[in-house]
Amino acid sequence: MTGSPELQSTTTTDRRDGTIADCAATDTCILALYHELLQREPAGTELEEWRHALLSGVTTDQVRAAFIASDEYRQQAEVAERKAAVSRSGLFDPDWYLATYADVASAGLDPLEHYCRYGAREHRMPNAWFDDRWYREQTGIAANTNAILDYAMRGERLGIGPGPHFDPAWYRTTYRLDDAASPLAHFLAHRASRAFAPCPRLWSVAHSPLNAASPSETDPLLPFLTPGQDPAQGAAPDIQLLRSAGLFDENHYQVTNDDVLSSGIDPLTHYCAFGWKEGRNPNFYFDSRWYTATNPEVARLQVNPLVHYLLVGEAADRRPVVFFEPGWYRRTYCLSPDVSPLAHYLAHRRTPQFSPNSLFDPSWYLTQCGEAPHARRDLFAHYLLAGMRTDVRPVASFDAAAWRRRTRGRPTRHFQRHLSPESDNPLVNYMLAHYR
Repeated sequence: MTGSPELQSTTTTDRRDGTIADCAATDTCILALYHELLQREPAGTELEEWRHALLSGVTTDQVRAAFIASDEYRQQAEVAERKAAVSRSGLFDPDWYLATYADVASAGLDPLEHYCRYGAREHRMPNAWFDDRWYREQTGIAANTNAILDYAMRGERLGIGPGPHFDPAWYRTTYRLDDAASPLAHFLAHRASRAFAPCPRLWSVAHSPLNAASPSETDPLLPFLTPGQDPAQGAAPDIQLLRSAGLFDENHYQVTNDDVLSSGIDPLTHYCAFGWKEGRNPNFYFDSRWYTATNPEVARLQVNPLVHYLLVGEAADRRPVVFFEPGWYRRTYCLSPDVSPLAHYLAHRRTPQFSPNSLFDPSWYLTQCGEAPHARRDLFAHYLLAGMRTDVRPVASFDAAAWRRRTRGRPTRHFQRHLSPESDNPLVNYMLAHYR
């Protein structure tokens, strides 16, 4: 290896063997070498030792070769290589690192340099989503292995998470990334957009309109990164979102799920942590299994169907149950954009001024049903039961008797106890046949 032009220009005596005879020139040469190769100032003893060597006839090329062969230069080169690899991975968040590790910030150190030289060995996290100790426990990698580079080169492709709050396989499938893209790097680059969630548990946080309206420099996901082992704590984002949405009927949930009532657990907490996964329904007008079946994205996302309905489905006019039409309801009753049609109906369903769909007229039904339902009864719920036994019309334009004859035939009185509104009410049957 030849000496650099900068070094050669510092010599005051041009000798064919490359040695330096001038004392000031030796100091300049040594300083330049330290800055270029070792990136530090030489200690006094080091400066004296190399000055003596140069004045004794050692060439600048020999000094350079000695520096390059040193353990310090080798270690520095390894750090530089790691820095380049970590930087290319897109997995290091320098702003988060400085904000999290005050000692690095107060010392004025370069965050990437510190992480690659010391932080990785100290199990510090390169970003909020990569838990060094957690990843090592999952993979069993050697103690001297750089965890973030192992994840970038091997772990992510195997679907191993960088921590308990990020699911790379789910993320790649959900957002349709190609095989060459890194899910975690993609998320870190786009998380401020509020359009991407790191895992199913935090999908509701990322897609909530409340978070979309928050300041861009605030990450709404960070408060939810440390839930306990209790599944209810893992469901905290969904509980928080639904608590004030008006879509959960606590009384209905307890009446239809006596095990929840006897357990004493909070009904909404149970639904968000367990109930939706078991196909339980949060209110009379939301069928968890049916909504999931008619909206395949819910199963693909692995999210709470009621949360999906609130954040996505209702605005897209997807029905929570076949006999509630959210788009029609909003238009008919002139609701403002920030009002949920289903929440509005649940709050007013016991008054005859509101209908859940275009084929049920509460006033008409009261004149046709042949009995006087309780003044505070949900008229459509009454129709579901009465209508499957008698062919009373829910609205003047729908001939329940004709539809039954054409599609199902009249059941005998002997089997009426086996009837179900979901299959034997003519109007519900009609809606099921026409909804897609």
